[in-house]
Amino acid sequence: MRHHTEIRAATPGERPEICHLIDVAFDAEPHGPSLTSPCTSVGSSAEDPHDRPDNTRILVADGKIVSVVHMAYREAHVRGARVSFGYVSMVATHPDHRRNGYMRRLMRDAEESMRDRGLCYALLMGAWDFYGGSLGWRPCDDKAPSLAWKYVARTDGLPTVSAEARMAAEADIPALAHMYDGRYAQMFGPVVRSREYWRRWSLGRPWEGSYAIVSDAAGPLGYFHTAGDEYGCEPDRGDVLDRVFLARARLAARSGEETASYYLDGADMDAFRQVFGDAPRTYVDPLGRPVTEADRDVYRLGNWAGGCGVMVRCLNRGSGILSDATTTDALTSAMAR
Repeated sequence: MRHHTEIRAATPGERPEICHLIDVAFDAEPHGPSLTSPCTSVGSSAEDPHDRPDNTRILVADGKIVSVVHMAYREAHVRGARVSFGYVSMVATHPDHRRNGYMRRLMRDAEESMRDRGLCYALLMGAWDFYGGSLGWRPCDDKAPSLAWKYVARTDGLPTVSAEARMAAEADIPALAHMYDGRYAQMFGPVVRSREYWRRWSLGRPWEGSYAIVSDAAGPLGYFHTAGDEYGCEPDRGDVLDRVFLARARLAARSGEETASYYLDGADMDAFRQVFGDAPRTYVDPLGRPVTEADRDVYRLGNWAGGCGVMVRCLNRGSGILSDATTTDALTSAMAR
């Protein structure tokens, strides 16, 4: 049976229907139910300083929204250059309307929208067998230096430390931005964060975790995110990371948590061991599932489940090391250099 379909930008009034669609679609997936509140993952003008009304694209069949794609627009630090890119999320089709080619059409529409805005590339987290092939997406190189392992350390029996952590507030944005720009942002791919981005997005989404400032008597010396996926310190002060890691665990202990999670770069393992030694650590994937020592290489952040991971699509010629990348394969090759 043929359906009358159209692809267009969503309107603010359609947000509840879109949230319901995302919830139903993700609950039908084999990895389990969706977020408690799927609306939190659809960018809104109140939270995202880069939001535009047409960032959410929908496919409507016979007057009903059946597919949705959301696009977030960012700039990234890529080895000395600032490159614009898009992040595709909340890709969903209602279970009753699948296998009609709707999502392929909507993804093509989203790509054209991002290409028209001059973005260099787009990222998404998804299944390789769907987004690869004719759609042209490719897995990101899993050896990119911005990827890290996740460790879980206990918070009891901790040594004392001459630094303490407290939750960050808007007044801490200058210190956060200085430490982020001086260290974390120099890795491959972190987002360029303006003050407004820090205020409305980084500090304005407590359901995804919060930022904490680590200070000693001399002032701020580091920071971390309570989800464990970001940390930093004053530029060229890697010697204080052990205190940052310890302050993270002590803050978790004060909150009654028995463990603290860390995504660690290999270069920072020595600082981590200074605090937690060689005591057994538990490897888990981003879905919280245990990973054995023998299998841990499979669970880079770019590959968090079999056949599924971070994928990239070339849109336009970029700058710096991406200036000659005009295809997705050339883009992934340049990113891996």
